[in-house]
Amino acid sequence: MEEIKIGKVLSFLMKEKGFTFKKLSELSGVSMSTIKGWSANTEPKSMVSVRKVARIFGVTSEYLIFGEDPGNTIDLNQLITQKLYSGWVKITVETSMGQPMTKTFNDDEGE
Repeated sequence: MEEIKIGKVLSFLMKEKGFTFKKLSELSGVSMSTIKGWSANTEPKSMVSVRKVARIFGVTSEYLIFGEDPGNTIDLNQLITQKLYSGWVKITVETSMGQPMTKTFNDDEGE
């Protein structure tokens, strides 16, 4: 069984957005007591409520509960399947935890 990490993930997302329990409750329609319970890592009882909160943050329910979402991972090396440009190419994406990840490709062969 996967470890439930909703407390850590919820705290991170709330801090990132500057949300209080009251604000998140108002935006999501989920009771403040439920959200506070989750922040203490209490296992969610309603997936409907989890989805409501996840939508507010733009994350999946799986990410909110477990801190990971294998369906949304991208391998940048696999993303570049054909040569589109000659020279330097820099790609920056934001990870699920809001951290930028940059990959630079250099084609010294030229055309």
